[in-house]
Amino acid sequence: MEKRCIAYGDCNTEGLKGSTIPLWPELVAAQLEMALTNCGHTMSTTREMSEYARSHPAAGTALGMIQYGLVDSWLTFRGAPYVLYYPDRPLRKVARRVVKKLKKMARTLKLQQRIGAVEQVPVEEYIQRIRAVVRSAPDTLFALVATAPNLDEPRNPRIQRYNSALAALAADEPNAFYVDTYDSLWGSRAESLMEDGTHLTAAGHRLVADAVVREYLAVTAGIDKEAAPE
Repeated sequence: MEKRCIAYGDCNTEGLKGSTIPLWPELVAAQLEMALTNCGHTMSTTREMSEYARSHPAAGTALGMIQYGLVDSWLTFRGAPYVLYYPDRPLRKVARRVVKKLKKMARTLKLQQRIGAVEQVPVEEYIQRIRAVVRSAPDTLFALVATAPNLDEPRNPRIQRYNSALAALAADEPNAFYVDTYDSLWGSRAESLMEDGTHLTAAGHRLVADAVVREYLAVTAGIDKEAAPE
């Protein structure tokens, strides 16, 4: 029976609309000879991940891949409303347009400076939601993939804080491992990041995929060694 894998993530997991660049989850699945379910969704956070994990559970898959943090760590004004992108409904589309106008007005009024700025999804909630998905499928091995650095450099300290929390979570969970691609992507940012500063190029996707496969094979080799009779 063919092994299966599933990916949950944001724009760098779903890929750009109309792009033919092979995505990192696709490359991982091809290298490991697994059938892929890609639950990537542009502009999504771990809040959408929780919904995807209900409609597309990781249980029964050999590998689950989780890659969030870009939007979770985005700063907004304190108390800003949030409308899910998945599952989507007509009323949610209308609500997101209203929220977009509200946030534009908030920038004009400098509400972040007036009432305080907070991350879209606080790091504690971010970790809690990922932990819940990892624990929902104890027989699935999860790759927790670092969020890529951004060419808008003031965003990077927050991204690194979320990555550090993700690494700590992986160390706590027996069925999870951390895939750190941050430094490699930053070191090759001219080749790995698109000019928009956010999306991965073909080289960036390949770099992430190779790191996931390398860590997966190392972890599974260790598991096999521990399980082998003496």
